Amino acid sequence: VAVCGAFVGTACGCRSPETMAATEGSGAQWPLAAARGLRDQMPAVLAKSYGDQEGAEWWERHEALFEDARKEWGPRCADVYRLAPAACDGRAAALAAAVWLQDPVRQALANGSPAALRSIVREVCRDGAGHAVYSLDLFTDTLCDTMLAELDHLEASGIPLRRPNGMNRYGAILSYLGFQDGFLAPLMAWVVRPLASELWPEWVAADDCDDIYGFIVRYRIGEDTDLAEHADTSNVTLNACLGREFEGGELCFKGVRFTGSAEEQEERIVAHRKGAALLHLGGHFHAARAITAGERSNLVLWGTGRGGVVRIRPNTPPRRSACRLA
Repeated sequence: VAVCGAFVGTACGCRSPETMAATEGSGAQWPLAAARGLRDQMPAVLAKSYGDQEGAEWWERHEALFEDARKEWGPRCADVYRLAPAACDGRAAALAAAVWLQDPVRQALANGSPAALRSIVREVCRDGAGHAVYSLDLFTDTLCDTMLAELDHLEASGIPLRRPNGMNRYGAILSYLGFQDGFLAPLMAWVVRPLASELWPEWVAADDCDDIYGFIVRYRIGEDTDLAEHADTSNVTLNACLGREFEGGELCFKGVRFTGSAEEQEERIVAHRKGAALLHLGGHFHAARAITAGERSNLVLWGTGRGGVVRIRPNTPPRRSACRLA
């Protein structure tokens, strides 16, 4: 079980087993009980392509109930829903307190210069047209462990969880579980957008990340073990490995859609590592090799233009934009 204590100088938001038991025994359980009662009616999770439409009407009809049920159930660790404490005032204070991020990342973001931003990423592969994939040591082990423990807690609630996307059948949609404003939006504004605008200014201008969608994908023997080749519904993608213990599961990158490398067949193999994130263009074709043992969970964040718009051609000339911390 992960220990929280993430934000120095604040009270830990973790709930004890006694607190959870008292909540369940309080009698005010209608949303939670009703949500649990619908579990047997969940739409079947079958398709490995376009599966996001499975039972879409059912999920939308019960969305408000499930949100009320989650509020009744409560978080295991309230701190994990925020990248930095809410009390932080301004850019410097937020970065200083964002202890879920590794120290070199916080320092480079605080500096903000192109040299500082590039110092925290490492190129791991590139296609024949020069489109690179980068890695950075992003999250602390404490964040990885606490996030996975929180997801276990949400799954244990008995409240139905919707599949994360049209291809992955197992995991959760963080954007629908209370992580959107406090964790995912700062992650995009503070980390992904500045880096992507520096690395691919022709593909990722500031307004190309106005909308965000974050989710967890889980690979486990007996569930999903691999993922077919695809490009993401995004302009830029952050893919961070949270663990747990696993073997296999590497990503295989090819070319980039709408470019001269789109038809490339050469595979460039990139391994996952706990706490490390891969940053790549959403249009970079990739697949996940099968895990051969254990379980791998990854936090994925997509950035698109407003309304989910995905760029089909680069800016000419590139529009460099000042990416400020919100």
